[in-house]
Amino acid sequence: MNNHIVIVGGGPAGIIAALTAKSVYLEKSVLLIKEIGDGVIPCAIPYMIHTLNDPKENALGNLPLDKAGVEILVDTAVGLDTREKLLSLKSGQIIAFEKLILATGSMPVEPSIPGIHKQGVFRIEKSLSATTMIREKAKTAKHIVIIGGGFIGAEFADEIARGSQSTVHIIEIMPKLLTAAFDDEFCDAAEKELTGLGVLVHTRRKVVSINGGDRVESVRLDNGDELSADMVIVGIGGRPNVDLARRAGLLLTEGGSIWVDAYMRTKNKDIFAIGDCAVKRDFFTRQEVPVWLASTATAEARIAGTNLYGLRALRQIQGTISAFSTRLGNLSLASAGMIGRTCIHEEFSFVTGQATAPDRHPGFLPGATPLTVKLIFAKRDGVLLGGQMSGGPSVGELINAVAVGIQMRLNVRELDMMQIATHPLLTPAPTVHPLINAAHQALAELRKSS
Repeated sequence: MNNHIVIVGGGPAGIIAALTAKSVYLEKSVLLIKEIGDGVIPCAIPYMIHTLNDPKENALGNLPLDKAGVEILVDTAVGLDTREKLLSLKSGQIIAFEKLILATGSMPVEPSIPGIHKQGVFRIEKSLSATTMIREKAKTAKHIVIIGGGFIGAEFADEIARGSQSTVHIIEIMPKLLTAAFDDEFCDAAEKELTGLGVLVHTRRKVVSINGGDRVESVRLDNGDELSADMVIVGIGGRPNVDLARRAGLLLTEGGSIWVDAYMRTKNKDIFAIGDCAVKRDFFTRQEVPVWLASTATAEARIAGTNLYGLRALRQIQGTISAFSTRLGNLSLASAGMIGRTCIHEEFSFVTGQATAPDRHPGFLPGATPLTVKLIFAKRDGVLLGGQMSGGPSVGELINAVAVGIQMRLNVRELDMMQIATHPLLTPAPTVHPLINAAHQALAELRKSS
């Protein structure tokens, strides 16, 4: 079968790459090959247990692809001949292509814990059938242990604790939950919110064995504690799915990702890689970082899809700014750019500013919630390095203002003079807006040190 543009992978990156390529190159055929026929929206997987009424409400449908004229094939790519530009599928089909985009995503990490393959132990997989199994088990389990205190683990703990009477434990080897994305005060707020929901948090601990017969019955920790468990959810992160690229001889990085340039091109000019399988470089240091986000993946997809047949759009991914947001209980948390811990590790000189105010004005309005903003700036020139915030749902969009500021390399003076829209029912008061006040405090610190 001959095709112009072939995309391997049916997640957010693959879908956006296909839609972009089809819109830019109208005369070209576009084929998307996906291994999972019943894919789901990855970020909403935790909320399939109780929040969504039906698991199918989180299905990753094909309607946009069908309407755009993208052909879809459910199959598995098992071989890639980069010289002849041929893709071999598990079904036996051979697909010829002009341009190929690899969007093969990531695979969940499976820790080497004795008993990891017992019944009742679940990895986070991105299919409707797999996530439905997790949902059904979580609805009946009495004692649930979650291994991993990052975003996925914390969100599963929150979802299960709010929707059932199960005993929920979360095990994290680091000193705090969410430690890669937040400084300590925000990590502490997250833990407080989860414990308030009844979640039992075990930090600085690791699982040494999963015990029972064929089915899990308990989990033993490295301090000797044994926790009853009839369900274990493993959410300790992922690794790039690069098996196809490795067998084809494409260049991989030290971290195990597919090497790409600023336009998502591999060393082969006709093969691109995007999303979790492609290397991610930090916005500030350009070092390889294990940060895999759908927002970054879709930005890469638009760049690749636009530039398949030559660099039509001279735009580049300058590096990931690691923009995150989550909600635990009634607390929303968000982060973008560098946190203080990372600045210290990378030896960046920095100043911070922090401010809190109600997210409505006056603060006695119904639904008003304290909104805390912490901003981090380079000490010498005041360039915005990062921001963190906690409060109500508004932080989910307010962090995007910080993310844009980081990408535009705004400095503290520009943020201090920022003009904003405010409304009593929607925002903090303009006189005490924590985004501006945090910048103002940091500017004062900079003036002291100059």
